[in-house]
Amino acid sequence: MSKILVPHDGSEASDKALDKAIEFAKALGSEIILLNVVDDRFVPPSTTLAFLSEKSSLEDAKTQIVRLLKQAAEGMLKDRIQKVTNQGIKMRHILAVGSPAEEIVAIADNEKASLIIMGSRRLSTKEKIKALGSVARRVSETSSIPVMIVN
Repeated sequence: MSKILVPHDGSEASDKALDKAIEFAKALGSEIILLNVVDDRFVPPSTTLAFLSEKSSLEDAKTQIVRLLKQAAEGMLKDRIQKVTNQGIKMRHILAVGSPAEEIVAIADNEKASLIIMGSRRLSTKEKIKALGSVARRVSETSSIPVMIVN
């Protein structure tokens, strides 16, 4: 198992998935690819309006917001990156923009990952029914490689 892709959104479940990936990487000599996807479809209208001026377009505002979100993601991943490198594990990180499930599957394919280890919130049975569109579920259904979901 040469590469383990770990999508991370800053949640406790993602931290648990990273811990599991560290275990696997140590045991198997794998590289960890830490991924954060900025969902560019979610840009609150009030935030967008704050970036608009007579000289800027809606697309410029969206670009600025995505840039800020990527900066925030980079900051959020900093401690996680340090945690992995302190273990002596080869790793790198990727920041992507797009639909999270689609980007995770595409990057896993592009990077030729052997495994995806990702977090998921613990849901009650009733919540699970409502969560049919969750990112972890979509990744597990569409990925061509094994997906381990940690909660």
